[in-house]
Amino acid sequence: MNEKKNVLLYRVAQKVFEEATAASLGATFHIIISFHLKQKFGKDPYEALIESPTTYYDGLKEVLGEGGEAVINLVGTFLTAKYNVDCTAEEFLRLFTKDSQLSAGKLSEIFRSVVTQEEQKLKAA
Repeated sequence: MNEKKNVLLYRVAQKVFEEATAASLGATFHIIISFHLKQKFGKDPYEALIESPTTYYDGLKEVLGEGGEAVINLVGTFLTAKYNVDCTAEEFLRLFTKDSQLSAGKLSEIFRSVVTQEEQKLKAA
């Protein structure tokens, strides 16, 4: 059961990153970055994100340079605007730069909040 929850978090993280970057960076941006990160990590980049945000961020910066920080800030802003998460874009970025279980836990909590909100929308429809 825990593995199913983790897979759901990977998918939600991917969906959030896709949506957050598509409007300003184009629909193919996410596909290209995901390809490069999958090559780098040898696994789904969103699995890496949930397991070790710092590893994901370091890989993103390796692929995009300082643009990696801009992408994380963009996603943090998107999460605040669309899902009203209790985390500013700056705090969201810090979760990726501090290598700790607390940061990984907070990110998982944010993505679980997105899952809950999406489930509630489906029930209301």
